[in-house]
Amino acid sequence: MQINFNPQIPSIPRLADKTLINIRYMLISPFANAHVYWDQKSGEVLYELEEPILSDEDRINLAKIEVSMQEMININFVVEKTPESLANYVDKTARLVISETGLNIEEDSYEKIFYYLYRNFVGLNEIEALMHDYFIEDIECNGVDEPLYIVHRVFRNMRTNVRFDTVEAS
Repeated sequence: MQINFNPQIPSIPRLADKTLINIRYMLISPFANAHVYWDQKSGEVLYELEEPILSDEDRINLAKIEVSMQEMININFVVEKTPESLANYVDKTARLVISETGLNIEEDSYEKIFYYLYRNFVGLNEIEALMHDYFIEDIECNGVDEPLYIVHRVFRNMRTNVRFDTVEAS
């Protein structure tokens, strides 16, 4: 599974007129993007994390795989703890679970599911992609069901579309 954890850092222009801001850049290629834009409705610059959209069937399969993998996965087992070797370990474990449980998952769906498996088992769940954003200086969480706020090097304080649904870790 090919994931680029260090995509090129884009050049972001500083625009005097905030209403002209509309920039997308890659955080975890090819799965997670940042979209920073002026939102006319709220009258502010927003930061949206764009991750793969899962179908209902993909969400069900992801949940089944996660339950099975929780009993199997042991990150300490991986000798070389590079992002690539950890991704490879998650990929092999997930494919084993899919094979053993007889799930029928198309490769396109698997790639999206794999991203979430990696994000949730090796990464920092909902904020993993944010942690790969060179421009984020700080992340603030005011509680469950509240949007996270970030401090961006170029656009400063912004509300995001990322939130935690529960106090429990995923």
